[in-house]
Amino acid sequence: MKKSFLLTLALSLPALATDMPPAIPDGPVSYDSVSYEDPLAGADYGFADATTPAPAMAAAPAPITAASSSAQKAYININAFSTNYQVRGMGVTDYMSSNGYSSIDGSFIVGNRNLFNKGVYQRISGEAGVIWGAASALGDTQMFNASYALGKEIFPNLTLELGYTIRYGGLEGFMSRFVNGAPHRVAQDLNLALTFNDRQKGFFGSAVWGYGFQGLTGHYFDLELGYRFTDVVSLGAFGADLELSAGMSGSFGYWGAGVEGIDAYRVKAALPLFTHSGTVGRDAKFQIAPWVQMSTSGDNDAKIDRAAGFAPVDHFQFTIGLDMGWRF
Repeated sequence: MKKSFLLTLALSLPALATDMPPAIPDGPVSYDSVSYEDPLAGADYGFADATTPAPAMAAAPAPITAASSSAQKAYININAFSTNYQVRGMGVTDYMSSNGYSSIDGSFIVGNRNLFNKGVYQRISGEAGVIWGAASALGDTQMFNASYALGKEIFPNLTLELGYTIRYGGLEGFMSRFVNGAPHRVAQDLNLALTFNDRQKGFFGSAVWGYGFQGLTGHYFDLELGYRFTDVVSLGAFGADLELSAGMSGSFGYWGAGVEGIDAYRVKAALPLFTHSGTVGRDAKFQIAPWVQMSTSGDNDAKIDRAAGFAPVDHFQFTIGLDMGWRF
């Protein structure tokens, strides 16, 4: 047994010797034949004609250009009805408006979004509304405003706009004509607005500063902050999100001489509806949202009463409304 094993091992040694690595040569090693050309160029890839060129290598992906994430191109919003007429959360008394308010507003971004090669866009917007109630001072009268703004997304979801607005009618027009003595119910202002809307994390808000230079002269501001809760209601094909927000507005001489301070505080709850098929709400074109809002006047209400000679501002209001809209 042992002799047979030794004989087999001796016969296999020459074969094993041919698989051994070569001996390391003495002296320095020369690399004169090294080539840095593409080793795959001109290689035979198994095609019938060895001269057929190699398949092209995959091209590097094109750089991604970030699009504006918060400035939608256009929208139309219809406030079908709200039980009170308000300006930046400041409600008026029944003497001014007794039967609520309806309006339609819209916004459109002009095609070129890269003015001055700085990513600046132009926005044109407007609103037209009717204040219901023939027996009230503003009743059954029309109001209208139009705006032009230059804007830029300065951070993701954060947009800065500088704009001009002309207003006709409404509370601004009434105060301009009958309190400040302007020849028409017209007020004009310049405004600066920061708008934030993170649809993924749910936070949204805005900060607006304005300066009135005709009809009503002075400064005003409006602040709002909110959060969007998703899928609070789900009933078969339909669902609803919940948007909760709080805001405050103020002015400095805008409503009259010596009127400085807070105009109003407000809290709002909106219920944007959606379908799971994507035809209504969220990223769909058609939007619908019922809402409720509570507002209370700040320390400017008594000052506005003195400036106007009567009481146009309500101390507390509970408002119910329904908004519908289209986004493009």
